[in-house]
Amino acid sequence: MGKNAVGIELDPEEKAALQTPTDLSPNRVRDIANELRQLLADVFALYVKSKNFHWHMSGPHFRDHHLLLDEQSQQIFAMTDAIAERARKIGGTTIRSVSDISRNQRLRDNDGESVPPADMLAELCADNQRLTRSLRSAHEICDRHNNPREYSV
Repeated sequence: MGKNAVGIELDPEEKAALQTPTDLSPNRVRDIANELRQLLADVFALYVKSKNFHWHMSGPHFRDHHLLLDEQSQQIFAMTDAIAERARKIGGTTIRSVSDISRNQRLRDNDGESVPPADMLAELCADNQRLTRSLRSAHEICDRHNNPREYSV
């Protein structure tokens, strides 16, 4: 029996079902899939945080901020399929559960019961900048492993 990228034992039938033809070495697939797994976990974490702040927005600019965060959360969520499908396309695996997201995410959650609107926006701005750096890192890893950008996120 083999293990998947996160160490879960797979029986031979499961392993065969996950095989995807690729010219990338197993080490390159692992490296790229690991980076994409963390990226996807960060995207989900940012999505949940954006929805959390959307639901808990208050103050004189409520409507504008509420709509802004709703639109942004939709755009963030729209990224998830492309990232996950890219990992699968090269033969890697991706996240499987909420606990898997929490194990892989690099962005911090905010469980504060009452967060001032200005703090919400500042935190989301910083998180979006971190996500942008993570996207660049994923591109660099793909480039380093000769996995062209037109086939990556």
